[in-house]
Amino acid sequence: MTSTDAQTRSAAQRPTANAQLMLAQRGAPSFWERFAQNRLALTSFVIIVLLCLLAIGGPRFYQTDPNYQDYNAINAWPSATHPLGADSLGRDTLARIIKGLRVSLLVAFYVELLNIGVGATLGLLAGYFGGWLDMLIARLADMLFAFPGLLFAILVAAIFGQPVTERFGGIGRLLLVAGSLALVSWPLMARYVRGQTLSLKRRDFITAARSVGARDRRLIWRHILPNVAGLIVVSATLDVAAVVVNEAVLSLLGLGIQPPDPSIGQMIRQAIDYLEANWGQVFFPSLALTVIVLAFSFLGDGLRDAFDPQRR
Repeated sequence: MTSTDAQTRSAAQRPTANAQLMLAQRGAPSFWERFAQNRLALTSFVIIVLLCLLAIGGPRFYQTDPNYQDYNAINAWPSATHPLGADSLGRDTLARIIKGLRVSLLVAFYVELLNIGVGATLGLLAGYFGGWLDMLIARLADMLFAFPGLLFAILVAAIFGQPVTERFGGIGRLLLVAGSLALVSWPLMARYVRGQTLSLKRRDFITAARSVGARDRRLIWRHILPNVAGLIVVSATLDVAAVVVNEAVLSLLGLGIQPPDPSIGQMIRQAIDYLEANWGQVFFPSLALTVIVLAFSFLGDGLRDAFDPQRR
């Protein structure tokens, strides 16, 4: 090899070496940088934010009563007065979708609040302490897993729905729907968190913290919980899609949110009988339901990849 060839090869390798040095100095991409690289997840996040803003602030900008019956607009197609048309009772579809969107998101919020409060807590305790507590929680979760989840939620809503609605009204019915769905979904959260906790408590940093006198409460709150927080967020985000669909199924069966309070599933159920007269009354709520489910699913996938880039 001539000296000229050696100089040429050295010059060709220098930019690569410089790039590697700059990458090493810069360090690994942060969570937000990894998340921003996923265009689909980022778009889904923006859509979810817009949906939340629409659910919260929509009635202020679109001041139409979702329960007002315009008998001149029964099964009306989209128009200037009713941008998405009206249903079989002349109620504005857009106003009802906005209200139904708020109901669906509220149900999902309460379900995930219970999932995190019950499922994640029990999973942490079972994974960290083990023994009889782990066995008790595992058997309870297995017992609930033995029933088809949605069928169990339907059973609970069917048994307690009428008494709860008569005594506590619409908010009681909403909380009952959320509770019935959380009852069958928290075991999965507990199982995920338990498995991660079992892995973490054997790590060297936990052993080191315990050797210097750290108590169990400090180990759980300061060392284990921060390391399972990402898993909890991802699991809750992905579960929202399932919760929204299950709430719609309960409403389709007449066991979910009751009239006059609208929900997306209830709107679809009521519009099916008038499909030939105005198929838009099924299409628009179904489109809203599809957007919610896909947005949370893609966001959950993006968060999972950002928290754990090795799984990509």
